[in-house]
Amino acid sequence: MEHKPEGTKRRETLVSLLQNAEKPLSGTMLSKNLGVSRQVIVQDVALLRAADFDILSTPRGYVLYQKEQTVFSRRFKVKHFTEELENELNLIVDQGAEVVDVVIDHPIYGEIHGNLGISSRREVQAFLLRVQKQKGIPLLEMSGGLHYHTVIADQEEVLDEIAEELKKAGYLME
Repeated sequence: MEHKPEGTKRRETLVSLLQNAEKPLSGTMLSKNLGVSRQVIVQDVALLRAADFDILSTPRGYVLYQKEQTVFSRRFKVKHFTEELENELNLIVDQGAEVVDVVIDHPIYGEIHGNLGISSRREVQAFLLRVQKQKGIPLLEMSGGLHYHTVIADQEEVLDEIAEELKKAGYLME
């Protein structure tokens, strides 16, 4: 029987947990499950990414995108007021897609990224509630409403439909 170092066994278990997960797995949950600190999980994820595992960190936890899955991605350039944020996000998730992030071009700092990982109306509401509770300012406020979203979907046609909906709403920038 082959003897594997503890770290190797733990990372294999981590990949297995992520492969079988139906939702994102938090670092805290993973650390408790694997009996290590949250920092060890962060380091293991970095090592797995270096080994070509496509692990995405979202506000709700880690997600493994399996190589055999076909995921289509597009970055949309949009502009709107903060009051239209909920409508914009709902337009995207209602098509069955996920808003991976938000990006702005800052005149001093360059690109500023914020991970979102929003794929349902419930998650849109949770995000808006976090912004409200933290008295946060959405990144679009720092760029006059102009920002980008990386959106993923399982079909290219879904991304085309999202582009059409964003255009109809007046949010899509050419």
